[in-house]
Amino acid sequence: MEPLECPSFLTKLERRAWEFAVEAHGEQRRKFTNEPYVKHLERVAQTVKEYDGTTSMVMAALLHDVLEDTPVKPPELQAFLEEVCQGTEANAHNILLWVEELTDEFIKSAYPGHNRRRRKEMEVQRLSSISLPAQAIKLADIIDNTRDIARNDRNFAKVYIPEILALVEVLKNAQPFRLFLLACYEVQKALYSIKKKKVTEPIEQPLPETEDQFPQTE
Repeated sequence: MEPLECPSFLTKLERRAWEFAVEAHGEQRRKFTNEPYVKHLERVAQTVKEYDGTTSMVMAALLHDVLEDTPVKPPELQAFLEEVCQGTEANAHNILLWVEELTDEFIKSAYPGHNRRRRKEMEVQRLSSISLPAQAIKLADIIDNTRDIARNDRNFAKVYIPEILALVEVLKNAQPFRLFLLACYEVQKALYSIKKKKVTEPIEQPLPETEDQFPQTE
């Protein structure tokens, strides 16, 4: 694993969550930029912090993909959080709850009888009722993913952006409201970019014929 430097905006306690995420995600890399996956987690955490997120929320932002994309199981994460959060302002129970809420439930392997559209609809319904701190972290995640996909994969963006538009609409109660507004802005900007390019440029490659060809964003 290449050496990584912990961002300076993280506190000593938040750094412990960052270190756990770095170890858990290992050699995973972002699809388009080939940067270490933890860079995405850092950006999500930074947005959460900039929009009044607590230490617990920042830690959950750094850990939000460990149950979904790594071998880490809830008991292991719980044990880590209880150890590092003891006697601090962070709440281990809440962090674990938020990470679990942010872990996709309606995935292809668990619901093979449902196509992508149906599973995304079910996920939107589930996410509409998760806790408000988890919703705020989800908005920060959406902001970073939307910027990345809109910039680097126009074909997939035409599938992804409408899905995310439906999701953002059910997260309007997240606080602060200006974080919701930023997510709306990023999604609408991406949607406008797609429509503009559709008029002015030919499609270079056909859309994927099967779901397996889509980039992994779940």
